[in-house]
Amino acid sequence: MINSYNYKSNKKKGFFITFEGGEGVGKSTQINLLEKFLLKKKVKVTITREPGGTKEGEYIRKYLVSGNKNTWDTYSEALIFNALRREHINKLINPAIQNGEIILCDRYLDSTIVYQGLVGKIDEQKLFNLHDTYCYGLYPDLTLFLDLNPMIGLDRTINRNDNNENRFEKLGLDYHQKILDGFNILYKKYPKRIVKIDASESKEIISDNINYHVSELLDLND
Repeated sequence: MINSYNYKSNKKKGFFITFEGGEGVGKSTQINLLEKFLLKKKVKVTITREPGGTKEGEYIRKYLVSGNKNTWDTYSEALIFNALRREHINKLINPAIQNGEIILCDRYLDSTIVYQGLVGKIDEQKLFNLHDTYCYGLYPDLTLFLDLNPMIGLDRTINRNDNNENRFEKLGLDYHQKILDGFNILYKKYPKRIVKIDASESKEIISDNINYHVSELLDLND
């Protein structure tokens, strides 16, 4: 059984990069900046997100990230996220990898492990088992963890265009501090895959830091 975050298939042609962190850390901004950087390097890029990534996933997304904070329990969330992830891999992520593209994904398995596992109290190994059994044991080549004080992040979400997607934001500061703590736990456990980025810096400094680590992965540095 694959139970390590460091698993990578030797047959992959592209690279799979994920962005993780709490609410309002600037993942979307940095993904767009990284895309521009990679396109200048003549690299093929696909941007996607979870929940979502497919037509069906985007439709179901609104029921997961909007509405009452108690709409789903954590077990239901975990099962739904895994079902959407399987389709996401089948229809978008794996085809892009096989096409030699660089996939930039806003959230992936780490969010499930943190939100539903470490904070939602589902046994971590059960979530690994779901992923390995139904989502092909596909782990990112690199995960960029944007580290930011949750008070700052939550304050930023007030001014977002998608401020109706606020189901998780409604869970309060204590909850989001636990989310940050959870991502730090994963970072310490899997330092070969997860890079922590100080998201309190300017977006330009953050972008430069991300570009460096991605260039190391893709061997783009001169």
